[in-house]
Amino acid sequence: MSVRLSAVIKAPNGYLLALRQDLPDSAHRHLLPGRRVDDTDRPFEDALRRALREQANLNTTIGTLINIDKTGVDDEHVFIAHIDGDNSTSGDFTERLPPAPDGCSWNCIEPTPAAIHDANFTPEGIGYLLAGHLRHGRQPWALADIRSRPPATRRHHNAR
Repeated sequence: MSVRLSAVIKAPNGYLLALRQDLPDSAHRHLLPGRRVDDTDRPFEDALRRALREQANLNTTIGTLINIDKTGVDDEHVFIAHIDGDNSTSGDFTERLPPAPDGCSWNCIEPTPAAIHDANFTPEGIGYLLAGHLRHGRQPWALADIRSRPPATRRHHNAR
C-alpha cells in the first residue's frame, strides 16, 4: 500500500508553494509538493525531504504533521516543510525552481481563504484545512503537530 506525502511550504514571498495542473476543460487544480511512497518507507519525514530535494531542488527541514487526509485511495500525510538556507525575496522564487513534474507548473498562492478556495486543491480536504485555519487567523506553517494532541475520547450521553 502507498501513501502520498506532501508539504506545506512557505515561499520567501510569504505565499504557499504549490503545483498547478491545467486540466483539458480549461479548469485547473493545485497539489502540494510531494510524492507517493510505499507506506513502509519510514520515517516519512526523511522520505518527504528526499522527494522535495528531487522534485524542487529544495533543502528543507520537515516539521510538524498537520493532517492525514483519508482519501479512500492513498492517505495524504501533510507536513510543514521549512526551506533551509537562502530565503531572499529578490526575484520570482518559482523561476529558480527546476521544471515542475508531470506537466504541472510551480505557483505561489496567497495565504487567504479566498485564494486557497480558488486554487482548487486536490484532495479537497487540503483546501478546507488550509482555508479554515486561515479564516481563524492561523497561518498553515504555524500549526501544531496532530501527533501531540491527546487521544480522542468517546463521549457517552447519560440515559434519562
